[in-house]
Amino acid sequence: MGSSGPAHAASWDSGTLSSSPSSGPAGTVITVSGSGWTQLSDGTQVSLGYSQQDCLLGYTPASNSQPGTVEGGSFSGWLVLPGSLAPGTYKICAIIQATPILAGSYTLLSSTPPKLSISPTQVTAGQTATVTGSNFLPGGTQVTLVLQASGATFSLGSVTSDGQGNFTRNITIPNGLAGPAQIKASAGNGSPAPISASVSFTINAAPIPDSTSVPSATPTTLPSPTPTHTPTPTSVPPSATADSNTNRMPAIATASTNTGNQAQKTTPASPSSPLGQLLPWLLGATGGGLLLFGLLGGFVQYRQRRQKPANRRLSSVHESETLPLSSVRPTLTNGSPPEQPQQNGEGGPCPAVPGQAQEEQASIAPTEVSLETLMRQVQSGLSVLPGRSQNTHQE
Repeated sequence: MGSSGPAHAASWDSGTLSSSPSSGPAGTVITVSGSGWTQLSDGTQVSLGYSQQDCLLGYTPASNSQPGTVEGGSFSGWLVLPGSLAPGTYKICAIIQATPILAGSYTLLSSTPPKLSISPTQVTAGQTATVTGSNFLPGGTQVTLVLQASGATFSLGSVTSDGQGNFTRNITIPNGLAGPAQIKASAGNGSPAPISASVSFTINAAPIPDSTSVPSATPTTLPSPTPTHTPTPTSVPPSATADSNTNRMPAIATASTNTGNQAQKTTPASPSSPLGQLLPWLLGATGGGLLLFGLLGGFVQYRQRRQKPANRRLSSVHESETLPLSSVRPTLTNGSPPEQPQQNGEGGPCPAVPGQAQEEQASIAPTEVSLETLMRQVQSGLSVLPGRSQNTHQE
């Protein structure tokens, strides 16, 4: 530690001296101010130092300092205590015209200077980062945060350190920034600030959304309608029975498969589908086939009914005839009538029955002629059958 030599009283009136702050960590900027030094000419340099004892007994000039320059009897300068000093209380000295004068005292709280860090070290604009500070002593110090990036300074607010001089703060990086950046933390008044620290990091530019790209709509595949098979109502022709009294064919009626008055509901097919195009043709063909089948069945039944009475009458005639054909038409043999056979043991002649046979044949003949005529008319497609009630008695 250097010394300024023996102290002596000044021959002029003395001004006042002060130093600030009074405590803090290593690296703190200690400001020394003087006023009322009117006996000093303007431009006089005032150097600064420190001492662990009285300044008049000896002092150490500060290597990291800025001397004060008198202007109108006032001056201001600053010094930073070396980081190698142990914590403790030190005297702050102002050397005016080679005389060390006590300006104040400073208590070194920590040999470690304040420190600032950020996480992550590469941040995209618009995202959040975490700033952490340590050794901002004494506890309860108000710390101001600023961001310097892209040639501009942005305020990030302030935070108060805890009892150990630490703090944590989440910050949001403003949009539009990119490149190297720095965050500074400072506490106290003056320039430079008594307590300060800084950290450097990189800001990545935020991606610019493409305003021209419009998301294309994804086409939705709709299921195609499945053709529905609609069952066709089937008409069942009833059995036609000829009237035994009139020997005429009753009218042929088609019975619907529906019961009661309920109509069967069918789902119409789409006209554009193949089923919709074939449905009218199938209905027409089915109806025509059923009608033709009914006509043929009625004709066959009608023919059978007409033939049964005629065959029955012809059979009765043959069964009732007991005489040979020669007795019906007698012939002469040798010019004399033949002998008549006897009947019932009485020897009397048996009555002849030619007249009865002729009447039976006469009644049969018209029936056979009418049946053959009707068959020919039906075969040629010229006959029309008369309708009759379905309530017939089938023999």
